[in-house]
Amino acid sequence: MRYAPSPAQYCRETAEPCTIAIVGGGPGGLFTARHLTDKLGEACRIKIFEASERLGGKIVTGQFAGVGPYEVGVAEIYDYSALGPDPLRQLIQTDLGLEIRHIAGGSCILDGQIVHDVEHLGELFGAEARDQVVRFKQRCAELLSQEDFYASTRNVDNHHAWARHSGEDTLYSEITNDVARRYVRIMAHSDVAAPPHLTNGLTFLKNVLMDVPGYMDVFSVIGGNEQIIEGLRDLIDAEIHLGATVKAVKPLFDGRFQLDICTHGAIEHEIADYVIVCLPITALSIIDWRSAHLKAAVDRHIDYFDRPGHYLRATLLFERPFWREHISGAWWMLDAFDGCCAYDEGARTPIGPWGALGFLIAGNAALGLANMADEDIERLCLDALPRAFGDARKLLVDRRIHRWMATVNAIPGGYPVRSAYVNHRPAAKQYPGFLLVGDYMFDATLNGVLDSADAATDIVVSEVMARRRAQFARPVVHLENAPEPSDPSRTGALNGSYLAEIMETAWGVQPGARILQFGSGSGRLLSDLRALGFDAVGIEPCRAAWEGTPHRLRAHNLRICPQRLPFDDGAFDVVIDTGLCRLDRDQLTEVVTEIRRVAARGFILGSVTSDLQIEVIERYQLLAGIKTLTSRWGWSDLLQSLGFRFAFSDPARLDKAWRLSVGAGVAPSEWYEDAECLRYSIYEASQETAARDIATAAEVARIIAEHLYDDDRVPVRPAAARAALMP
Repeated sequence: MRYAPSPAQYCRETAEPCTIAIVGGGPGGLFTARHLTDKLGEACRIKIFEASERLGGKIVTGQFAGVGPYEVGVAEIYDYSALGPDPLRQLIQTDLGLEIRHIAGGSCILDGQIVHDVEHLGELFGAEARDQVVRFKQRCAELLSQEDFYASTRNVDNHHAWARHSGEDTLYSEITNDVARRYVRIMAHSDVAAPPHLTNGLTFLKNVLMDVPGYMDVFSVIGGNEQIIEGLRDLIDAEIHLGATVKAVKPLFDGRFQLDICTHGAIEHEIADYVIVCLPITALSIIDWRSAHLKAAVDRHIDYFDRPGHYLRATLLFERPFWREHISGAWWMLDAFDGCCAYDEGARTPIGPWGALGFLIAGNAALGLANMADEDIERLCLDALPRAFGDARKLLVDRRIHRWMATVNAIPGGYPVRSAYVNHRPAAKQYPGFLLVGDYMFDATLNGVLDSADAATDIVVSEVMARRRAQFARPVVHLENAPEPSDPSRTGALNGSYLAEIMETAWGVQPGARILQFGSGSGRLLSDLRALGFDAVGIEPCRAAWEGTPHRLRAHNLRICPQRLPFDDGAFDVVIDTGLCRLDRDQLTEVVTEIRRVAARGFILGSVTSDLQIEVIERYQLLAGIKTLTSRWGWSDLLQSLGFRFAFSDPARLDKAWRLSVGAGVAPSEWYEDAECLRYSIYEASQETAARDIATAAEVARIIAEHLYDDDRVPVRPAAARAALMP
């Protein structure tokens, strides 16, 4: 995802920016403020309300006096940059200018013995144990490619064979050797943050793959991860209120919200146009939602995602890092506490001769220890170390115990995985200005909460733009004076010559190929494509847009129902979209499913999106006739859920396509600002999987229908279930 340009000019007709209240000053709240600052600029006034006296939430770096830092909360940050764009790493290194250090490990203490790797497991416990672990990891990699691991699309996750089985069932069905099963369980447990019976097989699989080379790397910020919070505070333009507990949120008759805020015992009231709640799922029940509809929506949201995972971190300071004499790496696993990760804190940031060992205890073990005294937890941690390490008690200097109960999700994203639009906007029709942000809606990581903030702020930007246009649009008296429906081809970027080059680069498609343009208007782009030798057909559902079609094109530019296309499966090599944004949101799943059916090779997204430059939108009046305004990321959420894949997922291919775009003079330009814009616009289609994808979407809609209710707790109709698949 990328940051969109500020649309301050779009709001020049009013001196009053919208007010956005962010509830929660953790990573979610700060990431949200960062996105809003960059996307809306002076068009919004941001206020952050944090109940505690500090910002940062789960990102906390502690200090042993006179020694150095250790991580209290978030221990590590996932690095996906080898697989594709990594906005979190870019934020940390480029925007904040922080220095990082990749950390690695992988040894395991099993039955008191130090197991350095899987080969060593075979030497100590037998070839059968080794072979079953190797086969299980290979099986996991076969069932989830690096591309699918990185993209984490709804279509793949909901269709996955292991998604409907528990992690425990998966372990017992896939691994018969007891040592191999224990080893795999121990190695994954700290990342899952729940025992295998409380998560599903797919979540467990993903956490196993985290240790398989090529899927991801891990790093920490040198000097402490809390520097991320300090840097973000300097980047955002927001009014920050600490010690400010939001007690109640009340929707007002004019679409705004009243927040009742307790600050040091005094109740104050704030009025906001938008409320974005960036709190852990457990904290949502503390707020008084002063509307039956809003409370019901929040309760349903909680019910869908309430799969708590737990952490307890015990950091022990020693006179020296004695374990390094026996085991290497920045982290290693212990078979205590159902699988516990031990971090060598000095491997992140040097702390001189001292040794700091951080025990990350997860799941039910953490929940059980949470009620114990610090000295008892300290004793259990010391007892968990192997005898080969010697008597660690003699070297113990200090300890720190931190409890993080129900702070992560055991099935991140929920099941079945729904669209980001539904997850982040649980009461879209009644309260469009109310949104939620949380890592539990993605992958329960910092990367996930950054994605969540991006998705939510995309929705806000779209809503602000739509409201501003509605507020200042001039009334139309005569039909003949109405503005023409949006036509992206007017920008010049979506011209026939350039699209011909892109189609050849992406799929080897050349003149003579069958092309379908959806939302063809009066046929301007269609005419270009046919002049270039393509067998191009246009579809335009809107009569007003179609009526300007020249007579010579009318046999090729059709005005038909988009939900039932009169074409065979795979009838067109490529479908070019320039009109999906002019459909109602509740039509999109059905129409895109039809497009998916008739597309044999590829799909090009040309709909107007909220992350286009505001100047371009204004100059060409691109919001005219728009009914679904969302970001390219929002469109990708829908397209990938119905079986489309990024055509340029390989960085080398994307770079080639970008250089072609620059050479053609359409990048960097009004339509494609950077390579990421291009990546989120070009999609792969395959008829080999089309039928399966369509069937999967129907099945997922059925499953979602079993989990969604209206405000009176009555199961929703199938149409509402399909809406959960939309962006």
